[in-house]
Amino acid sequence: MKKIRPMVIAAVCVSLASQINFDIFVPGFMISLAPIIFTLMLYINRDFNPIIVSFFAGIMSPLYRGLIIYINGTFDNVLEIICADMLFYFSFGILFYFLYWNRPKTTLTNFFAATVISDAFANMIEVSVMLRFDNIRYEMFQTLIIVAFVRATISVCIILLLNYYKFLLRRQEHEERYRELVMITSNVKSEIYFMNKNNIHIENVMKKAYLLYKELSEEGYPVNLREMSLDVAKDVHEIKKGYINIIKGLEGQFDGHTDDTQMNIRDLMSIMNDDVKEYIRGNKLKIFVDFAIAGNFNVANHYYLLTVIRNLIYNSIEALENRKNAHIFVKIQNKNGECIFTVSDNGIGIKEKDIPYIFNPGFSTKFNKETGDICRGIGMTHVKDIVNEVFGGTIEVKSDALSGTEITVKIDEKRMAGISQ
Repeated sequence: MKKIRPMVIAAVCVSLASQINFDIFVPGFMISLAPIIFTLMLYINRDFNPIIVSFFAGIMSPLYRGLIIYINGTFDNVLEIICADMLFYFSFGILFYFLYWNRPKTTLTNFFAATVISDAFANMIEVSVMLRFDNIRYEMFQTLIIVAFVRATISVCIILLLNYYKFLLRRQEHEERYRELVMITSNVKSEIYFMNKNNIHIENVMKKAYLLYKELSEEGYPVNLREMSLDVAKDVHEIKKGYINIIKGLEGQFDGHTDDTQMNIRDLMSIMNDDVKEYIRGNKLKIFVDFAIAGNFNVANHYYLLTVIRNLIYNSIEALENRKNAHIFVKIQNKNGECIFTVSDNGIGIKEKDIPYIFNPGFSTKFNKETGDICRGIGMTHVKDIVNEVFGGTIEVKSDALSGTEITVKIDEKRMAGISQ
């Protein structure tokens, strides 16, 4: 029953389409849109059996048409018209079944040929029955073949449009997934970088704890103090092992060769632009973001560069949330052997006394007024570390509390392309 129901619905659609028609050759013989809808549904739904669908359509459409003719009193030979119409659908469905549907492998060319042949022969049978196989002219068959060719062409054109639309949807979905993957990878890699830096600090704490234990032992301090310092060293060592396991687990999710893959700066900023604008739309912010790229170059460590630019842009967004005519301008240029990235905004600037401290770990002016929670304050520290250590570049901040902030990052062109200095 579940399989029959959609085929009945398809037959109803075909019956409705058959009402858009015009007479030709003989009163009661019509050319309609029904074969176009019929073949389209069979192409889209390959599990629809053409014979079953044509059986239902061959009953519904002629009966509906015959009822209208009978009510209007247009023709006396209503029964003859109904029978001829039924023959059209039955013959069309049977021919289409053997010429196309029953074949193991099919193409759009097969579909076109099967549609033309089925349509033409079904119409020839219908018009022959209505003329009682008398006064049949060769010109009639020529016209019916042309009609079949036109209807099949329309069906194929609609199918091509549907396929192209599906292709566009798939490509858009693929691009969206790729963008999300790049942004997630960028975030994870930047966190791994930060964790590796923290790992060095953990190791230093462990060394200091162990040196403290040795000094306490040499100076003859109480046993409980010596054991406590040794326990601290052991605990820190366990923390370090857990940290290393987490880092290895995260790094194992990415192929090692992905870091060597270069990416064009325009493609990279296109991903960044989509991500930022989606965030702005999602949070219903009235902020305009403009990217201007002069020149063209490839980026080796593109995940880290995304982290830098993303942090700077999102800092600007937070400074602009309550501003009118909010604007962020991202300018990228390749000049005198340097790749220069400038992110500027007209938001709440940084106080002059705070500028020397914005790159310090833990420094943050962002906090939740309701909960009192403060941000962890590693964004700009992270940015500076990546710019200095990964790219060997520089970062400069210009800010005014009233007019906004401008941050400029300069990286050597060869270093940007991953060429060793």
